[in-house]
Amino acid sequence: MGVTAVVLATLAGAAMSVATIGMAQELPRTLVARYLTALEHGKAEQAMRIAGIHRSAGDILLTDKVYAAATHRITSFTVGRPVTRSGRTTVEAVLTQGDQEQRRTFAFERTGGLPGVPLWRMAKVAPDTVSFEVQAPDGMTYSIAGIRPAKQALRTIVTLRALPGSYPMSFTSPNAAYRIWDADVASRPSGRPQTTRFPAQLSSDGDTAARAAVDAWLDACVATTVADPAGCPFVVDDTTDDGYTVSGVHWTLDDRPLVAVDSSWAHGGWMVSSDRGSIEASATVTSPSDGSTGQASTDPFEFEYFGFVTFGPGGAVFTPQLSDGSTQG
Repeated sequence: MGVTAVVLATLAGAAMSVATIGMAQELPRTLVARYLTALEHGKAEQAMRIAGIHRSAGDILLTDKVYAAATHRITSFTVGRPVTRSGRTTVEAVLTQGDQEQRRTFAFERTGGLPGVPLWRMAKVAPDTVSFEVQAPDGMTYSIAGIRPAKQALRTIVTLRALPGSYPMSFTSPNAAYRIWDADVASRPSGRPQTTRFPAQLSSDGDTAARAAVDAWLDACVATTVADPAGCPFVVDDTTDDGYTVSGVHWTLDDRPLVAVDSSWAHGGWMVSSDRGSIEASATVTSPSDGSTGQASTDPFEFEYFGFVTFGPGGAVFTPQLSDGSTQG
């Protein structure tokens, strides 16, 4: 009986040792599974504790409340076996987010143990990031996952640490002439940034107002009585080849150009371009020798223009530009 008891105890100890070794060797997979399971269930803060992610004051997305609002989170995953190469141990997992799959690699550090029974610690996991740029005039405001950042950065890339998923963004415009539609911004693995840009779009009323501003500008140019009206797309010489001076110019618009207005905000406004129009001019000419006067006119000639529209307290304003991008004036 005594011998039997010793044999049974020895067998039990051997079985326990095998189980302990197995558990130790499987610990990296277990830790990865715990981290991904927490993310799958929307438990951001639990996942961060496992992964060694520490939240700072600027990490507005790294909370349970915010992560609950995220979409396209992890819905399933598979975890591979630990692989050690050149002294570095890693575990690869395949994640499913919506209809997409991606591979993530997790590194592990050995923290001691016995021969054949290693102890492991997951190396700090670098969180994902979301990167976006709100391209709009001053006054546009936005929130991400229901959080409105204290600094409403416009026309500059904003990067925030996040966990895997997509985060809803909403926008409020100061002017009914333009808006940005609500949309999601997806996180990307650290080191693989991809910026989502949100340009302000003209509303139908904004497009109508922009075209009206362009027409008003061109009509004002046509109404001038000088040979070289400032900021206008057409000009005649104010002195003829034989020295006669030109005054009292009358412009006649034969063909108004068709206008294209870009619906997306860019580079300070909504870009405007035209096809070719046709105009002619008549004027009084004065002789340099005796001061006698007469009438002269040009043949119709073509012109075109481009520039940008902005919106201010007085409504839409068109600002023409020269071909080098400088403002006409």
